[in-house]
Amino acid sequence: MKSHIKKFVLLLITLVFLYFVFVNLDIKELIKSIKEFDIKYIIFLSISIICSLACRGICFKQLISKTVDVPLKELVPLCLTAASLNIVLPARAGDIFRAFFIGQKYNVSKIKIFGTVMLERIFDVFVIFCFLLVGVFLYHKNEIAIKLCSFAGVCIFIGITFAIITFKYNKTDEICNLIINKTKSLPFSNLIQKATNFTSKMCNSFFNGFEVIEAPEKIFTALIASFGIWFFECLNFFIIINGFGYNLHWSVTIFIICFIALACMIPSTSIFIGPYQLAVITAFSIYDVNKEGALAISFVEQAIVTLVTSIFAILFLLKNNISLKDLQKDVQENL
Repeated sequence: MKSHIKKFVLLLITLVFLYFVFVNLDIKELIKSIKEFDIKYIIFLSISIICSLACRGICFKQLISKTVDVPLKELVPLCLTAASLNIVLPARAGDIFRAFFIGQKYNVSKIKIFGTVMLERIFDVFVIFCFLLVGVFLYHKNEIAIKLCSFAGVCIFIGITFAIITFKYNKTDEICNLIINKTKSLPFSNLIQKATNFTSKMCNSFFNGFEVIEAPEKIFTALIASFGIWFFECLNFFIIINGFGYNLHWSVTIFIICFIALACMIPSTSIFIGPYQLAVITAFSIYDVNKEGALAISFVEQAIVTLVTSIFAILFLLKNNISLKDLQKDVQENL
């Protein structure tokens, strides 16, 4: 029942965003815009996509290195597969799959690896913010943009500080022991104790995924790789823009990536349908690109990313004897 409710909510969110995407849209103009894409740019875009996810493999290898030593030649295809699953399945299932696959294959805590995946996402937020600062202060320096950047900076600083303090001074055991002691006299105290102990175990495993922050050299390498990830993500859109013949400044890619990053946090159905397209339309509106042109760019970019990552995903899943049906079931049951 809960699963059906969740699917309904995701569908409702998607439909709301799709309404704003397609309202007042000229379909003929959209089709015309799509036809204007120069297909020779597919080669350059494909290379950039692979480079971006190769950098994510390098970043992820550094972050999990204190837990498990996974060869880079395995992590890069894994990250390409995860990217494909994030597109095909809802709730960023690809990120969960990374934790599940490594945990199962190398016999380490899946929750701990998932904690490391979340640490990687913190890196992403920090790097995207750095890119945004460059875009705003060098090319769009106005009072509103600076205030928004300042607010975002404060929020990111508080979030990162909270994450570090939570890891450094993890009080999960003390809090759980306090709960157990205070509920001893209550009915179902045994059930409460089991649930509390389970929660303690899961939280400790999750926070242990942050242990790499105690290794500055690995953090530095991971951070450089993260900058590489988002450089190529920006390059992806710069290639697409040129493929459509738009003569726009490269800074447009920074704002596109920032808007998309925010959009991807919004729950929706598969392929980021709805929030993703509206984010691209909004970003391009800053540069006076019409809705049809922006939506054409969004459709083509997503189609090529989906195609490239899906090829690697199919090969990876076949090599490891994993079916998509079993994958969905295992991820739901084990994480």
